Amino acid sequence: MNPATLEGRTVLLTGAAGAVGQSAAAAFTAAGAKVVGVDRNDLSALLASGAIADEITGDLTRQSFVDRVVEAFPEVDVLVNNVGAGTSLVLADTGDEDLDRMLEINLRTAFRMCRAYAPGMADRRRGKVINLSSVLGLHPVPTVAAYAAAKASLIGFTKSIALEYAGRGVQCNVLAPGYLAGPKNAGYFDSEVGQSFVRRFMPTGAVGPADALDGPLLFLASAMSDHVTGHVLVVDGGYSIW
Repeated sequence: MNPATLEGRTVLLTGAAGAVGQSAAAAFTAAGAKVVGVDRNDLSALLASGAIADEITGDLTRQSFVDRVVEAFPEVDVLVNNVGAGTSLVLADTGDEDLDRMLEINLRTAFRMCRAYAPGMADRRRGKVINLSSVLGLHPVPTVAAYAAAKASLIGFTKSIALEYAGRGVQCNVLAPGYLAGPKNAGYFDSEVGQSFVRRFMPTGAVGPADALDGPLLFLASAMSDHVTGHVLVVDGGYSIW
């Protein structure tokens, strides 16, 4: 059997409408998975293209929507918590509401989804949880205190549940991307300041493409990682070496 195959597996992918989500959805589908896309934005184009097999839209910061997702898709084999958002503020300008927003989007959505799905995976003695943190949760820069706090918390949370479910057939891991190309970052990395940052801090001389996470995600979702749990896989083009 091909250890990289996802044939017969259902992957629930949050944040499916973004650049990383769209690429990941296509990669999971190509590996044989049935991909369920979850996002607050419209997913009809992904559904029409065949990149996902099913979809549900709504706000994962609301428990009522999480309940709807679980009701519609009660059993999944792979849970990918890809929803996230960032902020850039000096500490003096970072209010409680900014910290709350970062924790809500980057930590609590994954917490709720794991709480909803990990016990069922354990009952079936098979499952993969992949939580997307950030290299900034490990190697932060100034002005991202609230974001870094949330992403670092996600790493600690994932390691804890990895221990809880390690003997029950469920692997829980973290993927920590570095800077990636995409619509959100295009303006910055096209600017002189952004290009200067790339020259100074990116050993590869470039930020990663949106599909840079496809291979690592397939590894963590497939049987190739059956003996890997509680791990933080950094994919940053060498940024954190500095």
